[in-house]
Amino acid sequence: MKKYLYQFIGFVLLSQILLACMPSRIVRPLDKGQRALGAHLGGPLIGFAGTTIPMPFTSIMYAQGVTDKSTVYGSLHTTSLLFGVIQTDIGACHNLFYNDSTRIGLSVTPAINMAYDTWEGNFKLWPQIDVNLYWDIKPKKSFVYLGVDNWFELSGKKAHDQAQKNRWIVNPQIGYTNVRKKWNHNIEFKYLVPYLNNEPNSVDYKGINGKGAIGVYISFTRKF
Repeated sequence: MKKYLYQFIGFVLLSQILLACMPSRIVRPLDKGQRALGAHLGGPLIGFAGTTIPMPFTSIMYAQGVTDKSTVYGSLHTTSLLFGVIQTDIGACHNLFYNDSTRIGLSVTPAINMAYDTWEGNFKLWPQIDVNLYWDIKPKKSFVYLGVDNWFELSGKKAHDQAQKNRWIVNPQIGYTNVRKKWNHNIEFKYLVPYLNNEPNSVDYKGINGKGAIGVYISFTRKF
């Protein structure tokens, strides 16, 4: 059992780009003045102890509607915190347009991701922008969405002082949000860096034809 525990800790510490990825925080903005607390569980699929599981990354989030078209949010990555890394993402979701007849909307969510390693004192920052096209199944009720999550690597170096060749990280995504009066329940699937080979790698990522990794995320949000 200790062997598997050490392997898992290694998976977490060795996950660099994919470690930073999380589900879409806000796809459809909250109503003006509405607040929400949320939590997520999940991550990229990996081979572990003879089976395939999603990395059990977790985070918590607070969001508030500034206008009916814009919502701001901030988060804390709780799994990273367990390993001595203080990580957060802060951003704002804005509705670019919404068609009442088709109930289709387009939102954009720029954000800043920050991580501080308390062990070695390292700090990193990644700009991010989420773009999502969503369709309300019923007005102001549940919805499905399709989009792309874009990360931008500012550092010219990655681990072990190697040159950073991937400065723009693209992750397509699809999800469904079940909306209730007080609670939202969300499931999202991401295809993380689908254009990069996932072998050889210290982590056994599960992608498609040896490319990238499939991410699975479950989120719960309480509105008040």
